[in-house]
Amino acid sequence: MKNLFILTLVLLFAAMPMLAEVRIGGEFDYYMVNGFDSDNTASFEDKWDKGELDFRASVGDYSRVLIEIEEDGSWNNGRGTYPEGTPSINYFRVQTDWGKFFGLSGTGIRTDIGLYSYQTFDHIHFTGFGYEYSENFSNPSLPKDFGFKLSLSFLDGLVQPYYAMVFDTVQATDNKGKATPDGEATYMVGSGFDFKSAGLPLWLEAYFMKGAAEDANQFGLEAMYDLAIGDVKLTLGGFYLNFTKAQRSRWSGQGADSDDRGSLWGLGIRFAMYGFAVDINGAGQLGQDYYGKGNYSPFSVLAIDAEYFFLEWLGLNAGTAFAFGDYKETSGDKALQSIEAGIVVKPSKGILYKVGYIYVDKDVAASPGVLFRTLNTKKVTAEKGGLYFTVKVDY
Repeated sequence: MKNLFILTLVLLFAAMPMLAEVRIGGEFDYYMVNGFDSDNTASFEDKWDKGELDFRASVGDYSRVLIEIEEDGSWNNGRGTYPEGTPSINYFRVQTDWGKFFGLSGTGIRTDIGLYSYQTFDHIHFTGFGYEYSENFSNPSLPKDFGFKLSLSFLDGLVQPYYAMVFDTVQATDNKGKATPDGEATYMVGSGFDFKSAGLPLWLEAYFMKGAAEDANQFGLEAMYDLAIGDVKLTLGGFYLNFTKAQRSRWSGQGADSDDRGSLWGLGIRFAMYGFAVDINGAGQLGQDYYGKGNYSPFSVLAIDAEYFFLEWLGLNAGTAFAFGDYKETSGDKALQSIEAGIVVKPSKGILYKVGYIYVDKDVAASPGVLFRTLNTKKVTAEKGGLYFTVKVDY
């Protein structure tokens, strides 16, 4: 993979003079938390949370090539290198606008072919904690592998159906280091409905995804209402995911092996005006039990966060999160999950700094429940709080 990485860079730069337009961008995220406990080696933690380099090149009038080289905690989804931390080709895609090629009016036809984790639309992610975002819980996307996606558009973008498929060309290796691909295809079909063309600020999406395990399929619904009147903005959004078979849930921290149906839901509300914004978001789980007690924690977590920018480049933010029901037992058995507050500085477009303090009970931070999130860092130490520092660069 390392040789492939180097070869890709060589070929990419060699081909640049032949390409009509080349854009290079990316993202780098770093965070640090210091708990000031010399007896606890985990009281200090820092991490380059993401390093990403994007190449986007136009090829003629109807196609473009997209390449992303990335190192973070999520790139190795069926592909990648070892050890973790080695840059990997996250995707290599060729997109073609067939509607434009054939001169169609009012109808869009696009293909996306290559190495990629084909996924749903990415609209419903707007609050600080992100509990309204389905990918924070179940990641409704196909495994990263070679495949294709066909996207259509009708009625000036009102209806946007799609079909995506990946082929199992690389699987996890066995204990002898031998890969065992079976060639099985996994697919996803769905449609978005963008009512903005009809004058209504509403987005809807419905999709079905065939799971990798037998009968472990997902059906999802997502929606977002985004209204702006002058400097006042109201956003409502959320998701509902239904599993045809109870699967191992990323967010419960426990395994669910029964044949019962299971569902997840998340909802967010954001109100913003004149530099001030407040978010309220929560999530729950239905039909899957955390500990086999028959209590499914239909309302599991609630988070509230707020920010205020009194200057264009300087602001404050703060947030807190609470756990309920059986989910509380998977998160240190604490109702109060976290409290944090800090200063946000944006000296230039694409650069953001945050510094502040976060309190998290050590039992919460060390718990297996991966639903737990923070507003300012993506991980915290097994320590009762600490100073944090984060920097995010988008270019």
